[in-house]
Amino acid sequence: MERANGILRLHELPLRIRVRRHSQWLSVYEIRPGGGTRERAMRGYAAQSDADVQRLCDALIEQWRADGAKGWTLLAEPNAASDAHLALPHWPEICAALVAFQRAQGVNMNLVGPFKGKGYFCLLPADRPATEADVRRFALHTSESLKARLEDPAALLQPMATHRQGFRQKREVVSLLRRAGFGAIAPESLSEELKAMVNKKKVALLAAGESRRRIPSTAAIENWLDQVMEEEPLWGWVFAMVATYGLRPHEVWHIAELPDANGLITIGVAARHIKVTKTGFRVALPLPAEWVERYQLGGVNGEQRLAELRRRYVPKFVNEEGQPFDPERDLVKRCDNNERLGAVCCHKLRSSDAKAEFELQHKLYAWVETAPAQGKKKAQKRKERCVPYDLRHAYAIRARETTTWNYADVAAVMGHSPEVHRRTYLSEITGEQTKASVARRMLGGQPEAA
Repeated sequence: MERANGILRLHELPLRIRVRRHSQWLSVYEIRPGGGTRERAMRGYAAQSDADVQRLCDALIEQWRADGAKGWTLLAEPNAASDAHLALPHWPEICAALVAFQRAQGVNMNLVGPFKGKGYFCLLPADRPATEADVRRFALHTSESLKARLEDPAALLQPMATHRQGFRQKREVVSLLRRAGFGAIAPESLSEELKAMVNKKKVALLAAGESRRRIPSTAAIENWLDQVMEEEPLWGWVFAMVATYGLRPHEVWHIAELPDANGLITIGVAARHIKVTKTGFRVALPLPAEWVERYQLGGVNGEQRLAELRRRYVPKFVNEEGQPFDPERDLVKRCDNNERLGAVCCHKLRSSDAKAEFELQHKLYAWVETAPAQGKKKAQKRKERCVPYDLRHAYAIRARETTTWNYADVAAVMGHSPEVHRRTYLSEITGEQTKASVARRMLGGQPEAA
């Protein structure tokens, strides 16, 4: 391309060839008198083809000589409808760009499912520009009814239930489109609209003074883990790791070093080009430390459980191009199915998307405070079932209540920022827990660092 643009300069043409972001076609822009420019995508000239770069360069020189400045037609101003058509990208180039963008991020490749193979957006007409209506239709309806509509235009679209896991994924797909540079068809307003649909129930709960999280007590977790260890030792070990170290569920698969003499574990690999978890390599601390021995998290038992887990549900490692990772060939290493691994834990503990017989027999519950009933002065409490992430939140509150660790240290061992820790993970701390935290830090003579 540099050579082609050099040739255009030598011929004194006010034209340059370039590749626009997220486009599969070459683009030509004209430097106009007075300093202005205009640009058009040259459909039919592939951005990744050196031969097409040369072919376009030759075509520009030939037409410029034939038409001259006055008769220049290649970049003539099109009508408004044509201009709008050229300004919007088409689904084939969006799909290719989305897969490449997410691959570079190194996480959650499940989100690009609609953009590759026989995914929904790959089945949309390739000869018309992508629109916000396409994205909205995808976000609001079930995948089955969307594909049925493509086969039969008379088929009815079925609304997607907002409480299902699939609706959250659709929201993330809309966000992914915007982060990849396609905000014109996936605006922030659409994401806010989808978020509001999910949050109707949350807003009602908050207005009523009800808790958003079900935080189990340490005693409840311990009693439950004891039961699960007898019921299913493998899953008892998995959830004991999550509870003891505050792990994200998928991180159990990526434990690099099991508990050492101090109970420390490492997750992931300390290399910038290897990112197999959401936030990369970190060291985690046990809390309470006695759970390491109680549930035999390390040693031979830990090695056997971790090997069995990886054998039953295999992590899928890929390189930067999405091909199976080969240690002899590849430097970059990513895990391609972390979301699916985490979903296995969710289904095992509680999920409306899983078969009932797959769930653990023993359930974990937490007390949730609700607003006082009409005519009552005291708040009411009820028991609700927990999900895996509640164990992670319980770790954060336990660290605040029972240790003198500062925010930054706890955030570091949990793999997020201090701000996220304050805003999200400590939002459910109770008055009694706050009092215990202050007493331990201040009266114990070890005030917490800022």
